Amino acid sequence: MYEVIMPKLGLTMETGVIEKWLKKEGDKVESGEVLFEVMTDKVSLEVEAYNSGILRKILRNEGEEVPVTEVIAFIGEADEQIPSAPASAQKTAEAAQVAEEAPIVSGPAASVADIQASQEADSSSIKISPLARNIAASKGIDITKIKGTGPGGRIVKEDVENYTESISSEAPASQDVQQAGRIKISPLARSLAKEHGIDYTKEPIKGTGPDGRIVKEDIVAYAESMKSSPAAPKAASMPPVSIPMQAAKVKSTVPLKGIRKVIAERLTYAKQTIPHIIPTAVMDVSALVALRDKIKDRVKAVYGASITYTDFITKACAIVLAEQPVINASLQDNNHIIYEDVNIGLGVAIEAGLIVPTIYGADKLSLFDIAKKRVELIEKAKASKLSMEEISNGTFTISNLGMFGIRNFTAIINPPQGAILMVGEIYKAPAVIDDKIEVRHQMEISIAVDHRIIDGADAARYLMRLREIIENPEFLLI
Repeated sequence: MYEVIMPKLGLTMETGVIEKWLKKEGDKVESGEVLFEVMTDKVSLEVEAYNSGILRKILRNEGEEVPVTEVIAFIGEADEQIPSAPASAQKTAEAAQVAEEAPIVSGPAASVADIQASQEADSSSIKISPLARNIAASKGIDITKIKGTGPGGRIVKEDVENYTESISSEAPASQDVQQAGRIKISPLARSLAKEHGIDYTKEPIKGTGPDGRIVKEDIVAYAESMKSSPAAPKAASMPPVSIPMQAAKVKSTVPLKGIRKVIAERLTYAKQTIPHIIPTAVMDVSALVALRDKIKDRVKAVYGASITYTDFITKACAIVLAEQPVINASLQDNNHIIYEDVNIGLGVAIEAGLIVPTIYGADKLSLFDIAKKRVELIEKAKASKLSMEEISNGTFTISNLGMFGIRNFTAIINPPQGAILMVGEIYKAPAVIDDKIEVRHQMEISIAVDHRIIDGADAARYLMRLREIIENPEFLLI
């Protein structure tokens, strides 16, 4: 009997929401076949089965949030007995411990660690099959250490299995050293502790599981003991103010989870810890409007993609970021990091929340390549088909609310990045040109920068150069 577990699909992924089972109990399953869809803290992904057989039992239903490495189903032979409980609970707990015992990074789990962690950055360029990646993630294996034997050096299922066997004899000795002084706890116990608001790292909870591991029963017993303990006397407080009012009728209650939860954590962290400075420039985009009107039909016919003002602005931003890399930066662990790569993230609103797909090497792409890539990423975002690589490693973000009739707004920097550009609508306004009043197309563009590493003068110079390019858009066609 094979266990199907909730895979760990990102360095800081702790839980996943089962969006849809693509097989039902009793269905035949082939290795490599998509078994279910899961929503992580950043994106929806398809998860493949890595064993063949019959889907005998589904333990967790659609819509449920499940800790990583928890058993969610069983695959086996048609006449094989279904375990009453996961047969290898200890194994899944140990796999979860790999994630649990990772070094703690200050700030929200899905901000700095998710996008900039070196391991994910290294592994994003490795050729590996989705099945092999899922197996490696479930076993807590660093794929950068595996040599691929598939076509073009691609890591396949057999490579992961062979690597697992090769290190199995060394695991006990090294694991003992690694786990010294660390708390062992099962995924179920950890989830239960979180539910009851119990900090098992600080509370005196004695584990009764194998090797002193804290298990479900230990958390339940501790919670019961806390209930029976006499409550501490409450501190004196001001009497509540009574305001007569009729209780508001609740239309719906939606748990904060998945992408929406990460957005809340990330933006709260950014707003509380990053000092923003936000200069704004009004730009004359009359020439840009005329140029787009002139070439849009031809671009659509030749490249198969509509060209938008966002494409022009993205290209202009990329040019200036390459010229002024002080803006293409971040602050991590008291290190001021300036990036050589110009990877621009575009804020895209989807039903689940805001997602920021990345255009890699935007400074090296033509205006028309950027347009094609934007269309591709937005289509994937709306269909929840973006890969982890496509939403990672951004160095700068553009947020455009102009299509909603917004002239200017304040956005929050997307950590760990050091800046975000805000683009408003194009509107007509009177302007003085050669001592004459003319009606011109104008646009307000602002930039929020992390004032810890970027000075106001740097931000102003960036906007001045950006305005120079946008007001002379023919240079973007070169």
